Amino acid sequence: MHLHALIAAVYYEPSLITPAAHASIRQLLEHRFGGGSATDLAARAPGEGICGEEVSVEEAFVDEFGIAHIPIGGALGQAISPFDRGSGAVDTLDIRKELATFDADEKVRAAILDFDSPGGMALGTPETADAIASFSKPIYAFTRGMIASAAYWMAAACDGIYASQSASVGSIGTVISFNDLSEMAKMQGIKVEVIKSGTFKGMGTPGTSLTEAQRNHLQARVDILTAQFKSYVVAHRGPISDEAMQGQMHLAGEALSIGLIDGIMDDKEELVRHLLDSGIISNGTTE
Repeated sequence: MHLHALIAAVYYEPSLITPAAHASIRQLLEHRFGGGSATDLAARAPGEGICGEEVSVEEAFVDEFGIAHIPIGGALGQAISPFDRGSGAVDTLDIRKELATFDADEKVRAAILDFDSPGGMALGTPETADAIASFSKPIYAFTRGMIASAAYWMAAACDGIYASQSASVGSIGTVISFNDLSEMAKMQGIKVEVIKSGTFKGMGTPGTSLTEAQRNHLQARVDILTAQFKSYVVAHRGPISDEAMQGQMHLAGEALSIGLIDGIMDDKEELVRHLLDSGIISNGTTE
């Protein structure tokens, strides 16, 4: 994703992501660019995370039973750069391509989406969920980490969702976070003036505050997307209480009791055994 698109997505567009992950991305941008230089971000090596740690990118594969395993581990975005992929982000366009490939492969009998994601951009999330729902073979979600926000929107489209005991699920909601730097600019002797047309043009210009109309506009966008999110969850998961969809995360036990997941399993291998033993897929190996 180009820098300008990343900044727009983080600061001015609705996001389907956990507060912690959103704050981490914001802190990264503010740390990298707060000192004035933008070149050090580009200097980060491919495969290196935001804290300098090594990031390994898992690949999708088909096991001996004909089950496609699709890893979705990291923040979600659409049309992100190869550099971002190498740093641990997941492109929803790649997920859709993998789904189409495995759906067309006669040797593939089912699929497991292996999640550990805090969510991400709203852009591309509903379309990816629809692609999952349209998958013609049994498709299940599993996590030993988290399925949050945009990731849960996608997981809700699966035939079932399973999690390990210590995993977390939820964060159903939408967020836009805006930094009001007007007081900081004032203390530095800076007065920002925006020459613009229309009520919303120039909204979010650094050093300015949001007007009431602008704030209401952003809130309306959040409310619309959240309503779509909740409706999708209820349509695919059944009657989930609105109290369970207030942006909070749920541990697996609670998530099971309120209907956000279908079961607790120690690991993904247990889910594979469940698919075989229950007859969801035939118990045999592919050639």
